[in-house]
Parts: sequence; structure tokens; C-alpha cells
Amino acid sequence: MADTCRITRACALKALQPASVADGSPTFITRTFDTLTKAVDEALELERDLSHALSWDPASTGIQEAAEAKWQDCLKLSGDILTAQMVSAEDLPMQRMSMLLHFLIESTGPEEARRFQHLYFENLELFTAEDGDCQTLLQTGARQMNALIELSVADEAQNFLPN
Repeated sequence: MADTCRITRACALKALQPASVADGSPTFITRTFDTLTKAVDEALELERDLSHALSWDPASTGIQEAAEAKWQDCLKLSGDILTAQMVSAEDLPMQRMSMLLHFLIESTGPEEARRFQHLYFENLELFTAEDGDCQTLLQTGARQMNALIELSVADEAQNFLPN
């Protein structure tokens, strides 16, 4: 009987980590962050389509609605990441990047967006991961951060142009 308990304890010790981390497969946060980066890329493409000279064309009226829907999807995904339980050390930097992207999507102007970018660069070590795949996702998030700031600056510059 004592041997059985000892074997059970040894098995329990091996299984302390969730299976998704122990077997090397991505966590919920990693999978969702990957989906988030793809959604942000799609939203940025729609915004670029809107900024095109022919965006006034009635045939392109669905682009604005599609862009807004995609941004709402991005906000939902980032919210899902922020509320998810961490199961890996790699999850925390992705939660931080998700929060940064969320704030940038909701930012009200280039000054606010630049402030978030400044915070990112001041705390760059908080946005790094040892896992290569996770670090690649974080670099994609950093690229998207810069694209969102450029979009914010371009949008404000366009608002100052005479009609």
C-alpha cells in the first residue's frame, strides 16, 4: 500500500503543469494572441483601403463597417487574453502586449498612442519571452504597435487637410 501511494505522488509531481505546457503545445493565451495579431493585420489592411484615394466610391461603403467590426473583434480577443489564466511564463508578456494593443486601438490621438509606445520602450524587458515562437508573436505585436501609431498620426494629419 505504501508503494502505491509513493507511485501516485511521483505521478502527481510530474503532472503539476497543465498538459498544454508540458507537451509543448501552445497555451490558450498563445493561440488567442496569434489570432489577435492576425485580426490586427486584417484591420490595418482595411484601414489602408479606407485611406486610399478611391475610398469615397459608393462601391466601397462596406469597408468602413468591416473595419469597425474587425477592430471590435480585436478588442474582444485582447480582452479574452487579459482575463485568461496564465499557465506558462510566456503568457505574461503576451498579456502585456495584448493590453498595449488594446489601449492603442482605443487611443484617442497620436499623443496618447506615442505615450504608450514610450512606455513600451521604457519597459522592453517586460515584453520578451524565452520561447522563440512566443518571441516572434511579441515582435509581430511590436510591429503592429508601430503601425497603429502611424495610423493614428496619419489620421490626425488627414483631419487637418482642407476638404
